Amino acid sequence: MASLILYGFIALIAVGVLFGLAVLLLPPGEQIAPPAPDVKPWELADHELSSQDVVDVRLPVALRGYRFAETDAMGRSVSTGVA
Repeated sequence: MASLILYGFIALIAVGVLFGLAVLLLPPGEQIAPPAPDVKPWELADHELSSQDVVDVRLPVALRGYRFAETDAMGRSVSTGVA
C-alpha cells in the first residue's frame, strides 16, 4: 500500500514538472479578438436597389455565425427598398 502512495506522489510531481516546463518553454497561445463594435458596417445604396447591391453587402460575423440584429436590419432595409 505504501508503494502505491509513493508511485502516485511521484506521478503527481512528474506531471507538475512537465506542466511547469510546458508553461515556461512553449509560446503563449492565440488570444481572443476583442468584440466587434456595435456599428452598422454596411450601407445600402440610396438609389433603387439592384441584385448586385444586395450581393455586395458583407454582414459582420459573430462567434456562432451572423449577428442576428444586423441580419434582421439588413432584411428590413432590403424589403423596404424592394417594395
